[in-house]
Amino acid sequence: MLRFVAILAATTPSFLSFLLPGRSCGWFAYEVPEPSLTEIVVWEAAGLATAFLPVVLALLALWAPRWFRPAGAFAAAAALVLKTLTTIVPYTSPCGEVRGEWEVPLCHAVALTALLLTRAEPPAPRLRAAFWSGVLLLAVGQSHLLTEAAGCRPELKGTWALAHYHLLNAETAQVWIALATIGAVLAGHRVAPFLGLAFLVPALFQPAAWYLSGAAHDCSSILELVGWPYLLAGVLALCSRLPRQAQ
Repeated sequence: MLRFVAILAATTPSFLSFLLPGRSCGWFAYEVPEPSLTEIVVWEAAGLATAFLPVVLALLALWAPRWFRPAGAFAAAAALVLKTLTTIVPYTSPCGEVRGEWEVPLCHAVALTALLLTRAEPPAPRLRAAFWSGVLLLAVGQSHLLTEAAGCRPELKGTWALAHYHLLNAETAQVWIALATIGAVLAGHRVAPFLGLAFLVPALFQPAAWYLSGAAHDCSSILELVGWPYLLAGVLALCSRLPRQAQ
């Protein structure tokens, strides 16, 4: 239970980033103020610590469960300190000085508390750990390394276009990485594989939207509309609880 609380608290910033509206200031005809080096270092470090804390917890849970508590607590404490600094060190942006919100440090504090109270659990079977590591790497790769083929997408309009926009925002907010890390930490529970069903949404949305809306597309094949990394991630997650004899 405490492991679930820890990973849920660590991933909450991603869900908040997706659900809460961002701040936009438009374009400026004059020279806008730029952040100092200190501001850049503090905010970049805090952003990276927050983004990769769930990934660290997931990999520890899969491959080094004995280190899940001490190493995970250290990572959560580092993220907490860095994110708290953003509430003290403002960031100079075109919108003016921006300070970090209290919600994210609170999430890190909850994660840190849960990690300090949790107990070590037995390691997951190697095949199951490999499956969830694959899910995690595919989600991280799709969000950070891979890009959509330029110009190859259905010409969606109205509600379909809005839904596609929200899916892209979910990828930017690392929602799919968050789901992968939650599944990895809960890999020993029966509910974990069903998180793989969520990956079918970004995997199959574009071909489904094209078919149901009758929109045109400029792809050489309908298969190019499929989000193959997410589809493979979903299959790996669903297959992660094979019979024990196979693992």
